[in-house]
Amino acid sequence: MRIEVAVILALLVISPALSSAGGEEGQNTPVGCQLSFDGELANESVQFQTSLGPRLPGSAASSALRESIKSNLTGWEITEKTHHVNGMVLTNLFATWNPGLGSTVILAAHYDTRGQAENDWNESRRDEPILGANDGASGVAVLLELAKHIPAMNLSHEITLFFTDGEDQGESFDTYALGAEAWADNLSAEEIDSIESFVLVDMVGDSNLTLRKTSPGDTELWNRTIDTILFFEETCGFGDSSYFNFDGMDYIYDDHVHADRLGIPTIDIIDIRYGEGAEYFGGHWHTHNDTADKISADSLQKVGYILESGLLTGDWLDARLPEVSEESKPEPLDNNPPDEEEDTEQDSDDMAVGVLLMGCILLVWGNLAWLLFADKRGEG
Repeated sequence: MRIEVAVILALLVISPALSSAGGEEGQNTPVGCQLSFDGELANESVQFQTSLGPRLPGSAASSALRESIKSNLTGWEITEKTHHVNGMVLTNLFATWNPGLGSTVILAAHYDTRGQAENDWNESRRDEPILGANDGASGVAVLLELAKHIPAMNLSHEITLFFTDGEDQGESFDTYALGAEAWADNLSAEEIDSIESFVLVDMVGDSNLTLRKTSPGDTELWNRTIDTILFFEETCGFGDSSYFNFDGMDYIYDDHVHADRLGIPTIDIIDIRYGEGAEYFGGHWHTHNDTADKISADSLQKVGYILESGLLTGDWLDARLPEVSEESKPEPLDNNPPDEEEDTEQDSDDMAVGVLLMGCILLVWGNLAWLLFADKRGEG
């Protein structure tokens, strides 16, 4: 009987020790996998936007969309800035969460749609404006769905959603991205320095999503984006990375170029091969086939996940390369850098748990051995 009691005691002592030594890892679910973005709801936004008709700068449809955007961003600080460019009245719309905290991350998308369909198969309709389900509505839909979840993220920095106007009205490089250019031209040096990153989403709803890195673009931000996509596949277990061509590179003139020229870390997440088997700037691009039935909720969700995960994990922060002057001197080497200190502390904790566990085992089994010995001698 005493032996049975000793065995039970051993199990009671050892089990909690083993749990405390190995339970911590099982309790940690990767933050980047805890995502809430809903591609179906984003797709509903695309349907609504296209129902307004073409959203040309200065049009009633453009104004109606801005009012709808503002009504969906309750609690956000809303700012509108108007610019007169090339005979057009452009209105940039900004929505900021955590105003005043600094370290601004800008997520951008253009909300205007193309005023002509120069690539349409029907030559008689090439002068008519398009609905822009992918080229216009998809990026806006991603930002609006993401905005629903940002307040619950408890972020300690500013987030600004930038809805640009006049991106798609040009006929040459210098007449595209006019709203973003006007914004960049009016930034102060202090405002430029406060912007951590500029992440643009454009044409991201194609059911045959084929993303690549784009240039110009910040290498560090692209590396983090690729790591996130692989993380989804390898760790989270949802989706695959086949929608991203890791070896490809596209050269794009889009709203992001104006942030890039100011030294702001920026990337443009865009699919410019619109439709199955489409070539570079081909398929349904700038045609009347750019309609809501070509949009995929799954594609919107993939891109929404990238942005949401980037906010949760801090991917869009601290991407600027540190400026090093000739006069600056290297800091003295620390024998225990933060990451090594962290590892050392973890090793010490593991050793302490191991010693405690071993002590418990020796104590219990020593007691058990004594009881066995005492039984054989008829003592006790």
